[in-house]
Amino acid sequence: MKKSGYKVIFNLYFKFFIAFLILISIFSGIGLYLLNVNISSENSYANWSSWPAYFTSHFYKEISFDKGKPKLTDSAVGELKKYKLSFQIVDKNGDVTLEYNEPKSAAKHYSPIDIVQLYKNGDSAGKHTIFVGSVNNSGEKWTYIIGFPVKISKITLYMNYNKVLKIKFVILALFILLILIAAVYGIWMNRTLLNITSGIRRLASNNYIPMKEKGTYKDIKYSLNLLYSKLKASEDERKKNQTLREEWIANISHDLKTPLSPIKGYAEILNDPKYDVTSQDAKKYGKTILRNAENLESIVENLNFTYQLKNGMLPINRESENLVRLLKEVIISILNNPKYEKRNIIFNCVEDIIDSNFDNTLFKRAFTNLIYNSVIHNSPDTEIRVSIKKEDKIYINIDDNGKGMSEEEVKKLFERYYRGTSSSVSVKGSGLGMAIAKQIIEAHGGKINVKSKLNVGTSIEIEFLKEN
Repeated sequence: MKKSGYKVIFNLYFKFFIAFLILISIFSGIGLYLLNVNISSENSYANWSSWPAYFTSHFYKEISFDKGKPKLTDSAVGELKKYKLSFQIVDKNGDVTLEYNEPKSAAKHYSPIDIVQLYKNGDSAGKHTIFVGSVNNSGEKWTYIIGFPVKISKITLYMNYNKVLKIKFVILALFILLILIAAVYGIWMNRTLLNITSGIRRLASNNYIPMKEKGTYKDIKYSLNLLYSKLKASEDERKKNQTLREEWIANISHDLKTPLSPIKGYAEILNDPKYDVTSQDAKKYGKTILRNAENLESIVENLNFTYQLKNGMLPINRESENLVRLLKEVIISILNNPKYEKRNIIFNCVEDIIDSNFDNTLFKRAFTNLIYNSVIHNSPDTEIRVSIKKEDKIYINIDDNGKGMSEEEVKKLFERYYRGTSSSVSVKGSGLGMAIAKQIIEAHGGKINVKSKLNVGTSIEIEFLKEN
């Protein structure tokens, strides 16, 4: 693994480790806080455990005297009301001279012993914890009593050293446990990320192994697997096209050499002074040269035609015409060829007129190629049926009971770089007839489907929208 990869992993691990330390600090702080905090009232006011004593010892500042009688400041009354505290102030004789929110059971006179007992045990109902303070006025000592609505410890706590030690061990064990959890989690995270980064490197080196899509990073693993599938499909398609291209170039080279050979041969004879060529022979040789030159021209024209179709450079001149008449003309043209005049081509259509918008020249070429495909790749006794019907769409079928094709041949039938098992014969000699037919049909918004079975026959179905 490269150093940069280790840095990324270390950085992530360090961040997780710091996060766990922060969590430890937070929980430790909460624990310490809870050890020193109590709830001051039923309304859940959180205060330090020393707060009641502090509040009581400083409350004398809120007591003033007017003509020897005590009274509370407004802020003092507000504090007593806020925390639901009771208040009584007792003169030197033990008589209560001022009260606030006192319980019904509260006494009106206290002896020194009563005040001590009240401080130790709380009120008689056991609902208040009592704190006692004092205030001086002109040398006279007044005692005030404040009752808090919850039991608050006023006892200094002496803890056993062994118990304290046990608590320390528990806290230490918890700390170590959290460290171990952080370490284990970090190791697991490290392995997971290493697995992902390793997968990315294998993907780059074309040696990827699909990962199981589970765990925290299942979405990333899914994306990597999907990317791998698409890259693999693209690579397979590239290899397939490369193979087909090589085969196609080899076939094109063969088809170009076939007419070139007689052209070159007869041209050499005509040019060689050793041969005494009569005018009759010259005319014969000229016809052969012309025929093969036309074949060459046809091959080049087909190559240019399919290129233009593929790149949308060929203009399509649509006009509303009768598809039934066009198919009849194509069939008649094929049967007028002396080579195929005895072939059994049957045309079937219930309607005489089925109009559609199409380019007449291109459609003739497409259906000529499709029907010729059945003619030249099957035996002379093969029955070929051509039919057309109009329902929700326009359907044209070309069926034969010939030798059929394998599944692999059906898949490759319309590929530009493919010539079938009978590549030695073709309409124009280029092996592009079926590809051109499919391109023309699709350029008109149509679809073409092929079904075939060896030794049973082939069925080609073309469908168009009624208005295309």
